[in-house]
Amino acid sequence: MPKSEYKTQADGKFKRNFKKALIGILSTIIPKANPDFEEKIDFVETWIVELDNETGIPKREIGMDKDGRIILKMPYKKNYGFWTDSNLVFTDFKNEFDTSEITKDTFENYWNLFEKTEDFEIELTDYKIQSTGADGGHKYLKSKVDFKEQKREIIILFTNKKDEQRILDLNKIRVRGKIVDDGIEQPLTLYETKLITE
Repeated sequence: MPKSEYKTQADGKFKRNFKKALIGILSTIIPKANPDFEEKIDFVETWIVELDNETGIPKREIGMDKDGRIILKMPYKKNYGFWTDSNLVFTDFKNEFDTSEITKDTFENYWNLFEKTEDFEIELTDYKIQSTGADGGHKYLKSKVDFKEQKREIIILFTNKKDEQRILDLNKIRVRGKIVDDGIEQPLTLYETKLITE
């Protein structure tokens, strides 16, 4: 191999490795603005942004995926925010995006819902299959589970219809999802539920 060609390849490899190392060092020195949600931002289909009434500056934001699930909210813990870390104001949002307004109470409900959810997995043998007429008909489950040392009713909503159909042929199931507890007088709700197969 000619020396010049070898040198070019070696230089290219050196530059690539140097760039990776530099990015790594910069990420260490300058922390990411949204370490918990950086990878989820690309999956947001709908943003709900709270703006200051006087200045029009974004104060808080909530991101939903294509299925309407809340996947992030900011500022939150070490996450500064996407829109809240920008220079946009109310008029910019109105002029550049398809927007609609919601009430403060509605925003607060969305905001609080994120913190109410936690991962939950359980195996069930005693459950009832229910159905709705929405979107061509959906199957969901009702059961009772031990949750935080109490026997609670639970409603289980599946992410996709394939799992809804598969439960019809099973006597025992294991499911995983995001559980929401709205208080002892209300049933638990398991959202984003997936059927786990071994």
